[in-house]
Amino acid sequence: VRVLAALGLATVACAAPPAELDDLGPLPPFALVDQTGRPVTDQSLHGTVWAANFLFTSCPTACPPLAKATATLQTAIAPWAHSGPPVRLVSISVDPLTDTPEVLSAFAKKYGADPKLWSLLTGNYETMERLVVRGFLQPLLRPDRPVAGAEDATVLTQPTPLDTAHSLRFVLVDQRGHLRALYDKSPTSLDKLASAMRWLRDHPPKE
Repeated sequence: VRVLAALGLATVACAAPPAELDDLGPLPPFALVDQTGRPVTDQSLHGTVWAANFLFTSCPTACPPLAKATATLQTAIAPWAHSGPPVRLVSISVDPLTDTPEVLSAFAKKYGADPKLWSLLTGNYETMERLVVRGFLQPLLRPDRPVAGAEDATVLTQPTPLDTAHSLRFVLVDQRGHLRALYDKSPTSLDKLASAMRWLRDHPPKE
């Protein structure tokens, strides 16, 4: 009896959701394209557990470590993510004028991105900015555009400046498109994110 009780407690413990999970609200509709030129939308990601981050290929300081952290996360989830319900990593370029699908494809190869697990997205600047700032609730501050969303044609004709301040966090999104938690790129946080992604995959929320 004691053995059965212990097994029962272990089962309950394994099924408990990660403590950091919350419901921070839904993402707005969006439409971007990945490194292969394939459209990626909120609807195409419906039913997928995904972790998003924000970078750009010409960024010389903060983005290479973030890309390496994403590659580390890809390695962590690969043993179980290739089977079962879909799981994906999504890096959204904050410099879509420079980061065409071709440029993102080269960047993806540089960091060993598995196209079945890791998508890099680009598209219209205003769509991206609205998604990052109003959807993911993350900062994006261009020195040539102090107020995100202000009427300014610069963003449509000039690449994102190298000293643009942007979020370095990973944002976990569930199958409904709801934000669930934020993580940094430290090894401990990446381990927690990988575990949370697997838990959400195996315990999908009700629609």
